[in-house]
Amino acid sequence: MLTAAELYDEVNIVADAVRVYERYVADYPQPLDVAMETRSRLAEIFKSGADYDRYYEKLNEIVAVDRDSGAQRTDRSRYLAAKAALVLAEQRYEQFATLKLVQPFEQNLAEKQRRMDLAMDALEALVDYEVAEVTAAATYFIAETYFEFSAALLDSERPNGLSEAEKVDYELVIEEEAFPFEERAIDVHEENFELLAGGIYNPWVQKSLDKLALLMPGRYAKNEISGGYVGSLDTYAYRMPIAPPLGVEGEDAIDSPESGEDGDSVEATAQTAIDGL
Repeated sequence: MLTAAELYDEVNIVADAVRVYERYVADYPQPLDVAMETRSRLAEIFKSGADYDRYYEKLNEIVAVDRDSGAQRTDRSRYLAAKAALVLAEQRYEQFATLKLVQPFEQNLAEKQRRMDLAMDALEALVDYEVAEVTAAATYFIAETYFEFSAALLDSERPNGLSEAEKVDYELVIEEEAFPFEERAIDVHEENFELLAGGIYNPWVQKSLDKLALLMPGRYAKNEISGGYVGSLDTYAYRMPIAPPLGVEGEDAIDSPESGEDGDSVEATAQTAIDGL
């Protein structure tokens, strides 16, 4: 049956190839590696055909089958599940990153935080697969999640009705709230940089190095950190230490002040921004 599906696939008779591949994984869940490879091929077909609903559905199936396989789980099934889980985690990241902090600020901030939590949960779970390339990718996206939140705060839509003095106070507080997230992003990107000391290099490490060169050009000159490192990434794995929760001063979220509110009141209000981060 699998041979028939592959023949349909080779001559690009997609509908029949999908039909037989689907029947194969339903009828022959073992050997696990063959069934997982077949599911992976189905995902590729759906992606190539821009059938993204079925693509993400198949990726979720790959993750679930590997997770539920118990003692039958193999290195190959774990690798394929890790790659599928990475794509799903990237989707969570994109859903977080695309949300802008426009007015009403508090409502959009709460939704931004919710999406950030979902993205971080998905990214941190990738480390458990112990696949080096996927762990490096997770590290990169965790860092970018912190950086994106910092940038979103700085680019957030400001409330109306502020006096010039109030605007100055508000800007200072926003910058104070955003800066620690940028620092955290740098710290996490440096987790990937540390791999170079062991001669480990992959595209996700390079992405972190490129971002560090952009954020800290004095320390990470691009011509000093590019290229030359090759490692056995399919067998090497490392675990990224998870930083403790970031403490932020304050208790309440930013409110849009009424026209005529004095500068001290606006500063006090803004100082209590971003509750719960």
